[in-house]
Amino acid sequence: MSADAARPGPGRCVIFTARCQGDPAAAYDDPREDDLILCADGGYTIAHRAGAAPAAVIGDFDSAPPPGEGTVIRHPVVKNDTDTMLCVKYAWERGRRSFLIIGGLGGRLDHTLANLQTLLYIAERGGRAVLSDGRTRLQMLKNQTVTLPRTEGKLSVFAFGGRCEGVSVRGTKYEVEDIALTPDFPLGMGNDFAAGHAEISVRRGALLVVCELEKE
Repeated sequence: MSADAARPGPGRCVIFTARCQGDPAAAYDDPREDDLILCADGGYTIAHRAGAAPAAVIGDFDSAPPPGEGTVIRHPVVKNDTDTMLCVKYAWERGRRSFLIIGGLGGRLDHTLANLQTLLYIAERGGRAVLSDGRTRLQMLKNQTVTLPRTEGKLSVFAFGGRCEGVSVRGTKYEVEDIALTPDFPLGMGNDFAAGHAEISVRRGALLVVCELEKE
């Protein structure tokens, strides 16, 4: 996780989702003393795999029974928010503006898309969020710049939900400066790191940054 994703508020919220196809311990590789750890529904089993103790488990528990101990906040199955969004709103009300979401990729496509929209929800409100399953790391930039440490995998950027202007990508095999990206053409697919870090910025719009941590 890059320094640019550091906490703009009083500490970070770490949310474990109910599915992690990669290694949750690798995704949660920089635990901090002031992390607010939340689990979305059955995400408490993923948290245990990462050695993390949740402050609360939140959800409707349609994917797993509620844990037998700790703070459990139960919601009805019929609701407008996903379990992950419930965790985001719970943390937001407590002043958290930086988020690390563990898992959330693979499995049902609708869950993955919902989690991408959750990243945008946070970015649109001035927060910062990283979603990682230990193999892939995603960030949503909204009129922002981020610096990413070099990995062996591919680096891609996509306009999300609308046109992106002033997109610059530096420190990669294919560098661009002040270009526009649109959501109907995947021009930003499949770049490679060429330096110790890459700098990605977007002046206007929501830019989804996808970083594979290892070669396939």
